[in-house]
Amino acid sequence: MGDADQISERLTKRIIAIADPQVRVRYLRHQLSQMRPGPIADLITVALHRTEARDGDAGALLLALCLALAHERSHGIRDAVVHSALDQGQLETAAFLQPRPPDRLADGPTTIPDFGKGRQVSLGERKSLARTHDRDLLARVIRDPHPDVIRILMGNPILTEKDVVRLCAQRPVTPEVLREVFSSARWIVRYGVRKAIVKNPFTPVDIALQLSAHLTEPDARAVVDSPELSVLVRDACRRVAGMQTLH
Repeated sequence: MGDADQISERLTKRIIAIADPQVRVRYLRHQLSQMRPGPIADLITVALHRTEARDGDAGALLLALCLALAHERSHGIRDAVVHSALDQGQLETAAFLQPRPPDRLADGPTTIPDFGKGRQVSLGERKSLARTHDRDLLARVIRDPHPDVIRILMGNPILTEKDVVRLCAQRPVTPEVLREVFSSARWIVRYGVRKAIVKNPFTPVDIALQLSAHLTEPDARAVVDSPELSVLVRDACRRVAGMQTLH
């Protein structure tokens, strides 16, 4: 993977020079759109191995790559990369990117928060409430099960990391809600948010895998000891924690 090593080093230097995480993702989306699926799979494999080996700069590249491929306009590229990774025998990379539901799903339908209006609030009203500057209302919006509401909420300027961690720690929570948080470059760069997502059994497995590589060794070990989480996620954290030979 000599070419992938060189591309990884080049992109890592450029990514580190870009302070804004959203700009990083846009830059990588453009770069990936000009690459073939096979080299992208090689690039992600290299970035993943380096991240699990505690290369912080490679971790920044890996996270930005994952966010770039998670964008709805990049789903076709992502799917092609998964197929190429499988053809090339890069099974870990394929599993890393392949969208898959959480191992655990809610037993029943999730409920819409009570906004104190004495009636069920429409989706349009809830989207409007996601822009509120009222902290009491915001605490209710955080429990909304609709991804469109959460997408708007992620851009609310009064939202704090503590709010987002509380949202990600909810059980049950719809997988689509956690995908929206994962897609938010503004918040997924926060370590507390990433950790809360990985530790939630309602998180889609592919997202948990993509974030596991960024955990500290103690937090990775805690995930390994959590029987409620996916075996794939626990195995990934076992590697991150150095509990077995890397690749």
